[in-house]
Amino acid sequence: MNTRNVSDKQLRTFHINDWHVDVAANRLCLGQTEIKIEAKAMEVLAYLANRPGEIITRQELEHDVWAGKVVGYDSLTRIITKLRKALNDDSRDPHYIETISKKGYRLIASVNREMSATQHRPRGVARWIVPSMAIAIALLLIVFILEQVLERNTPVIAQNVDNTSNNSTDLNVVQDNTPSIAVLPFGDLSDHATHSYLSEGITEDITTALSKLSGLFVIDRSSTLKYKNQTIDVKYAAKQLNVRYLLDGSVRQSGSKLRVNAKLIDGSSGVLLWGEYYDREMKDIFSVQDDITMNIVSALSVKLTEEEKRRAAHPYTLNIDAYDEFLRGQVLYAHHTREDNLWARESYLKSIDMDPNFARAYSALALTYSAEFRYNWHAAPDESLRQAAKLAQKAVSIDNQLPNAFWVLGYVYLHQQKYKQAIEAANRAIALNPNNADSYATLGLSYVYDGEPEKGTQMLRRAMRLNPQYPAAYASALGQAYYFQRKYADALPALQDAVERNINLRSSHVYLIASLSQMDKNDEASWAAIQLRTLDPDFSVDNISDMFPIKNEEWTQEIKLHLRRAGLQ
Repeated sequence: MNTRNVSDKQLRTFHINDWHVDVAANRLCLGQTEIKIEAKAMEVLAYLANRPGEIITRQELEHDVWAGKVVGYDSLTRIITKLRKALNDDSRDPHYIETISKKGYRLIASVNREMSATQHRPRGVARWIVPSMAIAIALLLIVFILEQVLERNTPVIAQNVDNTSNNSTDLNVVQDNTPSIAVLPFGDLSDHATHSYLSEGITEDITTALSKLSGLFVIDRSSTLKYKNQTIDVKYAAKQLNVRYLLDGSVRQSGSKLRVNAKLIDGSSGVLLWGEYYDREMKDIFSVQDDITMNIVSALSVKLTEEEKRRAAHPYTLNIDAYDEFLRGQVLYAHHTREDNLWARESYLKSIDMDPNFARAYSALALTYSAEFRYNWHAAPDESLRQAAKLAQKAVSIDNQLPNAFWVLGYVYLHQQKYKQAIEAANRAIALNPNNADSYATLGLSYVYDGEPEKGTQMLRRAMRLNPQYPAAYASALGQAYYFQRKYADALPALQDAVERNINLRSSHVYLIASLSQMDKNDEASWAAIQLRTLDPDFSVDNISDMFPIKNEEWTQEIKLHLRRAGLQ
């Protein structure tokens, strides 16, 4: 271990900005919010905290934290990404951990080690500490009162999700007229761990039902998953997610009995606006979900269109067993692994066997094939794409009100280079679900590849606003949109963000290299090319046309030129 590293005894607890760090418990605390992180992530954080403000190389971290063991290139990157997520940090505008290109990382937050009980207190402390604390408390009270006054009189402003220098689109608009809400993961209070899929399924279905209402701004469920099984400070969570309201609750199943507890909270004040306990039979699960949705609509004075009223009264299936199997598939699909994707497919097929007209199950089954194509999980990707299209069309033929089915069709059409049809399908998905982040992302990328990157930028930023914990693919797509607008300085932070979120996503590396080359940063472009070749030894510039369904062949040839300029073949 590096001799400059602090001992375990000294690093037992400390503060990074306002976060309290408990090394032994692998726990971060801020107010009432507690986040557990893995042991290796805590070791890296403690190592950085011992040398705040210093640039620490990857080699030092790998040698000291991993005790000299050979680790994959992306191991450290993943740990840094996890720390940033836990601390709510942004790699493009960091307040905690800064990435120093080609060098390493630097902790830029303030670090305060706590005074232990055995340390000597300086003389005179007792004489001034009490009056000083009284003054501090009075000042804090004044600040709190001022904040409450300002909160009541200041509209909520949407976050600028990409922090770039040349953005003046209409996404940074006042959101005070549209109630914003996030559905937190419902807790599972059932006696059997195997019933946890039910609470996750109910959370997703309520999120989906609310997302379809044009009078609400609803955060994507993937951004709330980090709060699962966590002690939550509602004000802090609302601030993190940039929403005014939070829906929280729990589910308990015992045999055929179902108990659901739901509560709607004002995140700015912590006040409970509505709450209800439901003691019902499992067969009544749909009416429970509908009742929760309608109570939220009433509490927030959301006006429904006639079409939305019709959709709210439209059941997907009346077969409880089919729905139960469908929920099992939803949980498996959300794991985003090859094996779980196949298991999810089996659950959806069972659900369809129980109810051959369950359109939503066909739509979900189509998603498993689009994922198979996206992540290259099948030896014949084009066959996966065709199967996804076939199932999505089947779903639409049964029920043309399914947003996910149209999203899958948009995704398929895009990769088949049917740009007009892709844009139409994605727009239809958004009309049915105005809060579906993936639909906005697909629409944005369709515009980019069809030759309208300016429109694409707006749609992609909207997707990122709906999903604050957006995947790397969103950031990569935004970088591509800026690249094709010749805004290379804006493309860089988005692409670097994508690399930080998922170092294995090839598209972000390709456009990062091309952007650096366009800016004549040849050394950095060459270094980025080496990184890509390390991650993918079989990478070939000739395959760019297959990787990106770009309409303009000149754009494709230009990318190839800059990749070769950086040393790739």
